Amino acid sequence: MKINNINNIQKVMKAYKTNKTEKINKFSLKEDKIEISQRGKDFQFALEALKNTPDIREDKVNEIKSQIDKGTYKVDNGKLAKAIVDKSTIDWRG
Repeated sequence: MKINNINNIQKVMKAYKTNKTEKINKFSLKEDKIEISQRGKDFQFALEALKNTPDIREDKVNEIKSQIDKGTYKVDNGKLAKAIVDKSTIDWRG
C-alpha cells in the first residue's frame, strides 16, 4: 500500500500522539500510598533498640574479671553441666 498524501500521514501520527498523552495523564493522576502495619512499626522499634545496645556488657565483664583476679569467682557446677548438655548435639539417651 502506498500513501502519497503527507497530510494523511501527519493526521495519523497526530492521532497516535494524542492517545498516548491521554493515557499517560490518566495514570499519572494516581498517587502511590504505603502504610506500615503496627507489627512492622514494632519490629522497627525493636531493631533500633537492638542496634543501640552494645554487644558486650562491659560492666558485667569487668565485674567477673575483678572476681577472677581476687579469687572470689565461683562457678555453679549444676548450671555449667546443664548448659553443656543443653548445647550438646550428642543424644545421651541412647
